[in-house]
Amino acid sequence: MTQIEAAGNRKAVSDRLAVIDVGSNSVRMVVYPATALAAPPLFNEKAMCGLGRGQGPGGSLSEEAMAKALDTLRRFAHLARAMAVGVIDAAATAAVRDAANGQDFLDRIRRETGLAVRILDGDEEARLAARGVLAASPGARGLVGDLGGGSLELVHLDPDRPDGTGQGTSLGLGTLRLAAMELSGETLDRCIDDGLTQADWMPRVRNGDLYIVGGAWRSLGHLEMARTRYPLRVLHGYTLPSGRVEAMCRLFAGLSLESLRRIEAAPKDRLDTLALAARVLGRLLRHSGAKRVIFSDHGLRDGILYEHLSPEHRAADPLLASSRLTALATARDAHNGLGHGHGDSRKLSDWLTPLFPNENEDDKRLRLAASLLSDIGWRIHPDERADHAMADVLRAPLIGLEHGQRIKLALAVRYRYTHRRDSHWVKPYEQLIPDDDRLWARRVGQALRLAHTLSGGIMGLLANYRLSLDEAAISLHGGVDGTHMIGEAATKRLAALARSFGLGSRILPD
Repeated sequence: MTQIEAAGNRKAVSDRLAVIDVGSNSVRMVVYPATALAAPPLFNEKAMCGLGRGQGPGGSLSEEAMAKALDTLRRFAHLARAMAVGVIDAAATAAVRDAANGQDFLDRIRRETGLAVRILDGDEEARLAARGVLAASPGARGLVGDLGGGSLELVHLDPDRPDGTGQGTSLGLGTLRLAAMELSGETLDRCIDDGLTQADWMPRVRNGDLYIVGGAWRSLGHLEMARTRYPLRVLHGYTLPSGRVEAMCRLFAGLSLESLRRIEAAPKDRLDTLALAARVLGRLLRHSGAKRVIFSDHGLRDGILYEHLSPEHRAADPLLASSRLTALATARDAHNGLGHGHGDSRKLSDWLTPLFPNENEDDKRLRLAASLLSDIGWRIHPDERADHAMADVLRAPLIGLEHGQRIKLALAVRYRYTHRRDSHWVKPYEQLIPDDDRLWARRVGQALRLAHTLSGGIMGLLANYRLSLDEAAISLHGGVDGTHMIGEAATKRLAALARSFGLGSRILPD
């Protein structure tokens, strides 16, 4: 970890953190605006340096790869100073860890760039990767697999352990390491299988979820999205049944380099490792017996960030924290009293609670997120507001949710701005979630629309009204200002809300 001096006379921002990952395939720096996981990075750049390319066990790093990595790290150190980063935490993984000249390379980095890079051992790399997954997906259980160029880290997600992680294993099954062996066919499969059997604890996590991390596996996920014309392009939380992923792996593992080059969506800097990544994932699915595969954008670097978080930030719900930050980016001017903060969003969500008496905890959490995001479309032209707000939620840097939940949340925010259901743009997304979730989104959105109409965005005014639900109708009870303050627009929106429940509507004195 390196304290750095700000460029010129700029003062370092103590809570601005840079994480540098000196990996076997790429070298990347991510600068976070604050030590909070939900905050989108200020900077995120990688260079494919290939430190582990052609490296066998105990082999040396090549001069060409080290020179490229040093050039990249000089640039990163310069940018970090210019950005007034307070702390840099730089870590090296399998290629440097296993190299005969690894420590010499780190000494050279310190001399030429001023960066102190620590070497992560396999167990620590595995633990940090799992910690990053858990930080973005609280409650995750099953297995984390993090595939890099030099190694594959496997970790059991164990909710009974204090930090949520159980046994872990680091295996020499990285894509560059396998490529250097020049194996193919059944011989390659046996090599991967022999490596995977070292994780002898894996049978204990059979029939669970497999969270996968790593650039090569992310590339496979994007290729599958493109191949199937999947409408959502945000990879984090993309969830597929294992049978579908096994078929995907067979397809991509069998493609030649020339065939991969012809695929427009295939990343050019990973073409030579994609087939191997698919092979490893396919064999891992056989050994793990996972039922679902969930793609995660969060892994090692986020695990390193997590180590720097305050207890308050560690305890924060990542969905609610990222929703709050997304809402703040488009918030109305707080000085004119039109915006609403987290406390107001909680009041708004609580005001809707009588309509959802049998709600589970996941839906309650999503409803609060919808309340936080319920004003993000206010700057958009009214004719475009509904679909634009939905698109913003679909594309926002939200974490702590899977794709079905993201679509459900986006639909709820759309219905906050309209009662119409005839948008052709929306249909491909609606088809990805069940009828019950679509109905939930409509009801939550219509309830939010009524609340905003009644309050004019001043959530404290909702205290003058309350909702009740019975077998015949949804009733809106007027408060101290009386029912005459409700108005024509709110009356129409109450009726639209009631229709989403298949009920009538009433306005009653309190």
